[in-house]
Parts: sequence; structure tokens; C-alpha cells
Amino acid sequence: MAASSGIYITWLMGAILLSLALMPVMKPPWAKIRISGFIDMFRRYWAHMFVVFSVYLWKDLLDQLDRILMANTQLDMTPYVYAIEGDIVLWTQNAFQNELLAWPLTHFYVMGFMTATFASFVYPIYFDDRHMADRVSLSMFWVYVLAVPFYLFFNVRVTGDYIPEMETIAYTLDPVVHNWFTRIDPFTNGMPSLHIGLPFAVWLTYLRWDEDNRWYRFRFALVIYIWLTGFTIIYLGIHWILDIIGGILVASIAVKITERTHETIWKFADERLFTRRFARLLEDPRGWIKKLLLSIKKVIKPFRKPSSKQTGAVIIAVLMGTGTVLLWDATHQDFPVQGVESPTTAAGTGGWLIGIEESPEGIIEVFAWNASTQVRSEVGGSPWSVAPKVIVTESNFVLFTDSRVDLFSLDSISQLITPKYSQYSAEEIVDVFITEDIGGEVLIGIVHTNEILFRSEEGFVTIEVPDGPYSICSSSGSFIATGRSSESGPIVEIFTIDSQFSLSINVNVIADEITDEHLEDTFEIPVNYTNSTIVELEFDSRWIAAVVDIGPLNRTVLIDTISGDQLILSDSVWPSSSVSLAHGKVAFLQIPRFDPTQDEEDQLTARDVFLHDIAENRTKQLTIDEDIDQSQPQVLNSAVAYLQEDEDGEVNIHLFALEETFEPYSSVVLQSAIVIIIPLMVLLAFQSALENKKSR
Repeated sequence: MAASSGIYITWLMGAILLSLALMPVMKPPWAKIRISGFIDMFRRYWAHMFVVFSVYLWKDLLDQLDRILMANTQLDMTPYVYAIEGDIVLWTQNAFQNELLAWPLTHFYVMGFMTATFASFVYPIYFDDRHMADRVSLSMFWVYVLAVPFYLFFNVRVTGDYIPEMETIAYTLDPVVHNWFTRIDPFTNGMPSLHIGLPFAVWLTYLRWDEDNRWYRFRFALVIYIWLTGFTIIYLGIHWILDIIGGILVASIAVKITERTHETIWKFADERLFTRRFARLLEDPRGWIKKLLLSIKKVIKPFRKPSSKQTGAVIIAVLMGTGTVLLWDATHQDFPVQGVESPTTAAGTGGWLIGIEESPEGIIEVFAWNASTQVRSEVGGSPWSVAPKVIVTESNFVLFTDSRVDLFSLDSISQLITPKYSQYSAEEIVDVFITEDIGGEVLIGIVHTNEILFRSEEGFVTIEVPDGPYSICSSSGSFIATGRSSESGPIVEIFTIDSQFSLSINVNVIADEITDEHLEDTFEIPVNYTNSTIVELEFDSRWIAAVVDIGPLNRTVLIDTISGDQLILSDSVWPSSSVSLAHGKVAFLQIPRFDPTQDEEDQLTARDVFLHDIAENRTKQLTIDEDIDQSQPQVLNSAVAYLQEDEDGEVNIHLFALEETFEPYSSVVLQSAIVIIIPLMVLLAFQSALENKKSR
């Protein structure tokens, strides 16, 4: 949101101004502060700046990769972390719970980290302390490098998102703040804590190389900051104790690596050397090229007679290459359905997906795609003048418009699927559902405004149901659910076709007052729970998923019909739609980066597919791309299908595999790597033994 960008700029500018304000206190005793120093630091230390700020160039990419990897592989280590430390963080939050702490600590969490990071790097380069700048910039860089494998393969969720009784105080403090956090944080990058790791690495670096104590006051300030940050990240419901320990370990290793690499790296990357090399190139191009070739030969020479170091490097390269291939497959679980062009509608369940294709000439074609065999069958019947809607069950599907209903069977696979029957209606058809009577015979419920008519293969069946009006219906077996409006808000009524059972459930989509005020200010439309309506309804066994229009936006809610428990699946601040419920999972659309300042045509684009697992009570984001729009997600047996529109406006049906899938070439790569590594490991052991023998 525009407002969330505004708060980020506020934090960033506050961090810069605070860092500058503290310079007179933190500077070396003899140093002076001049405006020219800011110009000189860009000229003298541009390579250092590139090293540090390159982290931010690939951080967003890694966060996106982490979200995809988490959605595909579910590499969630949080249960193990929780098993080790239990509710220590919860006890801390409960002991210090105070509304007065929420706002200042949230701002400190973000702006304090920005200030510590900015000051740690800028101070030495501004005061031209190259000795310290070399080491600080590398320590910061190595901390991020070491954290990457943890973030990709050791996902630890934030404490407030895992422990039921714990609150994510920082993330839910305010809708604007919440939106910003959700945009930049995948909520699974707990281990290690960089809020501890980065400043601790900087502190260790200053402690290790501040030989004349010129940075004593800054080191002391970092100690205070680290202790206060440790309390903050626990209290706000973000990090575990083990995350802090991980941050300290990563920081310590990063400083050790800096100690061994700083001389080698800065012999090559020192800004002053680039000017000299460029001058030599202009003065003597041939001599410069010869010198470059000699340097390359020196690098290659050890590999002509490889030692254990070179063999070890090859083994690492093979492992990294293999891991990269497997990682690629693990993060590319979605793929387009072949043989389908420009679909306008798709619906499915079980192993079937029913799609509608509409040509530019207005010709409408319907197809049935089998997910297990990946075979497409054409759907016959009389031509459709307008694109029909689709309702699908495990063994049947219905196509319908406001005046016609066709029933089809999915019991047998054939190249052409023809309708069992077609039913026309003079009265407008509001909705259609597939149900069954007590004997298990399939019935079609044709919903009109004030009545529901039931039809079998033989003809209409007389069944008494509650009086209308009706607007939307769904069914599960012989149970029927319908959405109604009332003075107290939306209601779901459940009944059976034999009238032996009836149940009424008030749907609760109420969020907190701060969120509703934010929505009203953003959309200039009041939140009205009394007049809210159910616009989508899905019924599967004991569960009901409903999309409710509350005025400014829609919210998706899950209802347990047995216990009566309800859960708002979508974020209360973001628009949600297109719910699909099957096999214990709920798929729905959400706009996680909604920007009300955009043109009206663009406001509802970049919708992403979310999937909620009812048994695990976990919601994950399956698609992540701000430039691509998804629609109509459908839960199948082992995949989620959805329409995807790219930047050029082309629409395809995509499948997101819920089971981890590796391509055939991945198996070949893995097998080859195993075969190669065995002799390399033997060679490494042989070389190491000989080298140890010679060194005696």
C-alpha cells in the first residue's frame, strides 16, 4: 500500500537522521565532521558500499525463493525448535505485556536495526578508517551469506505465528505496519536472527580490530542495542531464544571468515587499485593483457597437479550443482496444462478439471481434463450462447446458465463426454448444486429466487425445503447449505432433503476496530457487518468455506459445522475471493499487495493463490508474483489448479503439485553426482594421507 511505503520511508529517514545526529558522540576523539566528508566517502569507498548494499539487491530475490520453497517442500523446523525451548518466549511476553511498550518497541525493532546497520558501516568510511571499513563491510556481508542456507532449508516461523497463545505484536499493531511487514517478511526466516547476528558481528569486528580504542563509545552503544534488541524480538512475538543463539554463532563464524579473507579480497577489490589498473590499461594494453593472463595461469596452476584442497573444491562444486538442480525442481512445482488455450473458466475436484474456452469469434468449447492421465476429453451437447458456469463433484459435473442446465457423468473416460440430460427454464436460474437422495441417487438442485427444484435422470422430484429467498447454495452428500442475510449479519442454513436435520450458523467475519477504521479510510466505504452478504459458498463434509462481502472488501471464513468454530482465513486487510474447498484443504485468492492508489482497472490484479490445510491449521501462499494475476483456484486430489494471466494478457491453466515432484533429469543428475563423488572422496582421502605424511 502507499501508506505502508510511507511508513518505510519514515523509518528509513529517521534511521539516517539518527545516525547523523549520533556522529558527534560516536566519532573518534580527534576526528572532525565536515560536509565534504560525505562526498569523499562515496569517492573513496564505492567498492565497500557495493559489497554491503549488494546484500539488499538479492535479499528480496531470496525471500521470494524462500516463500516458494516453503510452499512447495514445507521445510518447517519450527516444531523441533518449540520442542527444545517450549514456552520461554511466551512467558517473557506475558510477564511484560503492556500496551505502552508495543508502539515504541515496534519502531525500535525496525528503525533501530536500520540505524545500527547504517551507522556501523558509514562511520568508518566517513572518518576514512580503511582498516576498520575493510573488516566491517566483509563481516556484514558474510553474516548474510551464512544466513542464506538457514533461510532456504531451515525454515523457522515467527513465535507469534506458531504458539497459539502468543501474539505477533509488531505485525498486528496497525494495518499499515502489518501490510509492510507482510510484504517484506516471509515469516519463516527466524533462524538465525539477523537483528542479533548483524550487530553482534559488527561489535566483534570492532572489538577485534579497534586497536587504539577510537570506537570505544560506539562499541558500548552496540552492546546496549544488542541487549535491548534481544528483549524486543522476544517480546514482540518474532524470534525464539534459539534464533538469538543462531545469530550469535553466525556472527562469530562471519568474523572468523573476515579474519582469513579480508587481505586477499581487498588486495583485489580496493578502490584505489582500480584507478591504477585502468591507467595501466590505457598506457600499455598489451602489457596489461599479459599480466592478466599470468594471473589466470596462477589460478589454474594448482589444478594441474591437484591437492586435497582442489579435490575438496570439486566435491563441493558437485554437491552445490546437484543441490541447485534439486532446488530448481522443488521451487517449480507449478506447470501449465498442455492442450488448453485461453480458458475463461475452470472448475474441478478429485482428479478432474472442467474448463471453458471462448474464441475471439465467440465460439464456446468445453473440455474435461483428467489430472491423473493428463488426457483431454471434449464435452458435447448443444452449443452455448454464453459461457456457462461449472459445478464439479467426484463423479459428475454440471454446466449451467440462467436458463439451462446440463448434467454430465465422469465415471468413464472417453474422447467425447455427452450430457445425461439438459434442462431448460423460463424462470431465471440463480444457482445450481449436485446432491443425492437417501438412496444415493444423484439429484440436481436448480435454485430460483424463491424455490429450489430437484431433478433426477427421470425427471423432477418433489422435495420440501425451507422457504426462500435463495441467493447461493452448496451441497455435500444429502446435506444442503444456503447463504442468507439477516439483521444480525450473514447466516448459513444447513438442511437435508428429507427435512430430518436443520442448522443455522451466524457467520463471524468481524475484525478489530483499528482494521475496520483503516479500511473505511482507504476505500471511503463503511464496514457494514449487519448488511454483509455471502457471495461464495463451498460445502464439503463437516466444513463450510464462505466469502463474505462486508462493504470495502470480501473476507474468506472457514466454519466447522460440528463444533461451530470459525476462522477468518484471508487477511482482514486484503480483498479475498474464489474459494474452493475439498480434501481437507481450502484454496482462495488474496491480494497481498493491494494498492488503492492504482487505477480502478489495476486494483484487483496480481491476485495470488493461498492454500489452507485444515488438519495442520496452516495457510501458505502458493503463487508469488506482483506482475502475474491468478484466478479461480480449484483443489484437486494432489494439486491446486488455477487460471494464470501473464503480462501479455495470455491465460493458461496451471497446476501446483501438492506432492514434491522431481523431473527425470533430476534423478539423472543425482545418480551421476553419487557416482562421481565416490571416487572423488577416495581421492581426497588418499591425497590427505600423503600430504600429512610429507608434512611430518
